[in-house]
Amino acid sequence: MQKEAENYCELCGSVIHGKGITVNYEGSTITICPACYSKIKSHAKIVENKKQNTVQSRQTKKTQTETIWEIVDDYPKIIKEARESHGMSTKELAQKLKVQENIVKRIETGKLKPTIQLAKDLERILSIKILVKIDESNDNNSNNINNYELTLGDIINIREGRK
Repeated sequence: MQKEAENYCELCGSVIHGKGITVNYEGSTITICPACYSKIKSHAKIVENKKQNTVQSRQTKKTQTETIWEIVDDYPKIIKEARESHGMSTKELAQKLKVQENIVKRIETGKLKPTIQLAKDLERILSIKILVKIDESNDNNSNNINNYELTLGDIINIREGRK
């Protein structure tokens, strides 16, 4: 038996019990809880359920295969040692990476964390491993702050100065 994925209201962020209500609101198609719908129903138009099921199935497939790359904490030391062992200067490495020399220096001192693409290029050029694969689908039970998604309600609270 397949467990149904939890849906969250895209306006207030609360868990939606049941299917939720998909509406077109201010130019966006969102799925909201009945409480939020009662507040905005005069400004929102309900969207047919056929489109909602298609969107939900795509989101479920994406979540199951979603992989996140993370850069190891001691990346500055690994990069600097690898560059020196290859006999490269920071200028030569920067030319191979097609970035400014200042970027390489800041990465090696830990003042700048490389992007995932730049980290992949560094791994290829220096024959090192600084990226770690994190599989989100196996991490469903963690209460990590990184799994928090911003809702429209959060944005409204931020704009109005509430926390």
